[in-house]
Amino acid sequence: MTYKEYLDTLTPLSKEIILLEGTRKLMDGDAPKLTALAQQLAAQYPNTIFRTGNAIGSDEAFAKGVAMVDFTRLEYVLPSQGMGKKRLIPNARVISLEDLSKEELNHLVEKTLEATPNYQYLVDCYLKGIKNRHAESAKLLIRDVLKVYGSEANGFLPATAAIFYVNFENPKGGGTGHTVRACVQRQIPFFTQMQWLEE
Repeated sequence: MTYKEYLDTLTPLSKEIILLEGTRKLMDGDAPKLTALAQQLAAQYPNTIFRTGNAIGSDEAFAKGVAMVDFTRLEYVLPSQGMGKKRLIPNARVISLEDLSKEELNHLVEKTLEATPNYQYLVDCYLKGIKNRHAESAKLLIRDVLKVYGSEANGFLPATAAIFYVNFENPKGGGTGHTVRACVQRQIPFFTQMQWLEE
């Protein structure tokens, strides 16, 4: 499915959960394009929820666009409460790993390792309660899967589609590449800027 074909399936009544996220490293001049896209989508689809991760760069630019239309339809998914607090749009919905039951967290850990098995060591550090950078990285990666799978116990439904701004030099790398793999795993449509900027 192309990006245009996906949009053709939507109407103003569509109740989608669209993930908007990407790399921290934006090409010069691209941030306004992300903001404009998010603003346009939020205006065209007033029953759709938009979800992001609150990192600097892509997440911040996308969130700004949604908030220009309706901040109540913006959801932040964080590794821990208060992460990037200054960037959060006031009164937007927020969930973190700390809000999850043990069962939900274990499920997301399983899906994290299915998406990217070579993160096993990082996840092990987190599960063992080790306080180091590896455990902190694992929290970010599990959070990325939470964006896709949601937490129905907390009223955060699974994502139905995702729009990414990936790193041109390494589109399959880092947290964004990991989130793309989670979308493939969940079998939801996703689109990178190579599609939505061109179409």
